[in-house]
Amino acid sequence: MKLLSLPNKNTFSGLRDHCLILLTLDTGIRPKEALNLLPTDIKLSSLEITVRKEVAKTKTSRTSRTLPISPIVVLHLRKLIRVRPSNWNDDVPIFCSYNGQPMLETSWGHKLKKYRKKLNFSITPYSLRHCFALYYLRSGGNVFTLQRTMRHSDLNMTKRYLALTTDDLKKQHQLASPVNLFTQKG
Repeated sequence: MKLLSLPNKNTFSGLRDHCLILLTLDTGIRPKEALNLLPTDIKLSSLEITVRKEVAKTKTSRTSRTLPISPIVVLHLRKLIRVRPSNWNDDVPIFCSYNGQPMLETSWGHKLKKYRKKLNFSITPYSLRHCFALYYLRSGGNVFTLQRTMRHSDLNMTKRYLALTTDDLKKQHQLASPVNLFTQKG
């Protein structure tokens, strides 16, 4: 994915952007939730992050949730954590500005808009979430774990993120058609 090559990882801001893109593509985390992650919310050794209930989107059922993260995301998060100034304490968000100030969703959207010009297609913080959902299913994830990961109250909300192509349908049909099972020679 060309987007991952665009941030300058030799700068704090570029490394932060790269990590935020990776984390969103790996977990489908909402932009506001990601931007509010604190160092104590990230458990690198157990490959997980915790979205605290105070920053979770759903007000009626605000509960914290734990999301698994991939080893490659852990590797890049470790790099980001290492370059944080030592005077930043645990109340400075992981994905903050270069001077330790909280980053707003609109600021993250503007950063992606700059990358969008180099990509020649539109990209937003929520399109990264949508990309996670689509590729999660294309890679064999099931809709029920996707629903739970994205913290949707029902499957109708999860379905909004899906845009399966005819090729997706054909591929899944080849894998799952009962006719394949019934006609295999044994």
